[in-house]
Amino acid sequence: MKIKTRVENFSSFLRGKGLRFTRSRELIWEEIHGQSEIHRNAADIYQSLKKKGHRISLATIYRTLNLFVQTGLARAEDFGEKHSHFEPETPGTIHGHLICLGCGLVKEFEEEELKKELEVISQRLGFSLAKYSLQIFGFCQKCSHFPSRGRKKS
Repeated sequence: MKIKTRVENFSSFLRGKGLRFTRSRELIWEEIHGQSEIHRNAADIYQSLKKKGHRISLATIYRTLNLFVQTGLARAEDFGEKHSHFEPETPGTIHGHLICLGCGLVKEFEEEELKKELEVISQRLGFSLAKYSLQIFGFCQKCSHFPSRGRKKS
């Protein structure tokens, strides 16, 4: 979907919820939609916007990201750090994350067989699978060659 269409949809969604569409919200929205493989945290977004000459406080960024999560527009992911990473919530997209304990690399994956198995488990337990959050922690290929280097202590 083109960015203009996404922004228009976002604006309509906010108005439908009785919320204002502000320039700050639009800029933060664009930051989390800009690069699909990057899971940004609030500090990343703040630094990126600052480099682009935008003056939006970190508090506004946190409030806006929380609003996105509360309204179902974004997901907050915990990758074992002391802060959340945010990604757009896209209907119909079900995926997991591989997280490197060495360098922090995050790779998304989507496996149809896994989804089918989770649907079976959900049905057996009386649930209807809508989405899942699966995080697998380990070491990427680069870090696995140096197991004692770069590992974060738990």
